[in-house]
Amino acid sequence: MASPAPDPLAALRNLRQSRRFLPTPVPQDDLVQLLEVARWTGSAKNTQPWHLVVVTDRETNAALAGYGDFTAFLEGVAASIVVAVEGEGRSVAYDDGRLQERVMLAADALGIGSGTAWFSSPETRQQVRELLGIPAHLEPWSAIGLGYTDTSQAQASPQLSGRKPIEEIASWGRYGTSAAPDAPRRAG
Repeated sequence: MASPAPDPLAALRNLRQSRRFLPTPVPQDDLVQLLEVARWTGSAKNTQPWHLVVVTDRETNAALAGYGDFTAFLEGVAASIVVAVEGEGRSVAYDDGRLQERVMLAADALGIGSGTAWFSSPETRQQVRELLGIPAHLEPWSAIGLGYTDTSQAQASPQLSGRKPIEEIASWGRYGTSAAPDAPRRAG
């Protein structure tokens, strides 16, 4: 009897932020593969408005951990990729998020945990810029923390776990219409 086919959407549904990591280094070859995925990530008008700084030094990541409201977990990462973008506005913010999610999915495929960090003020972004030598025309909005997830530790507080039911987050055809239209169901 053949085993069931793998669910191609499982990786998308199961991707979670990692906040606690083991001290095991991430191999450079894996980091290069993540950069290759980042390189091929789409962007508005294919501008690729980013420069990525890979940080594997624990002291530097510990310093980055102090540069924002949502960065403390960087102190325990094996590596981080700081995303510095050129320009401003909605498309640049979208491109930054798109790149982060793509790298996180690639990391998961390699068995590497990841989480996003956000440098939340002009002052903290300036500190990141000075620490990493990032030129003034690039804005270091975020970082992707990487490492092997320490599964012996809780990753999120219980109130943040789980997902709302579809009826609470989606409507069909018009806001507030929760019944899905009749649609053919996929076999299997």
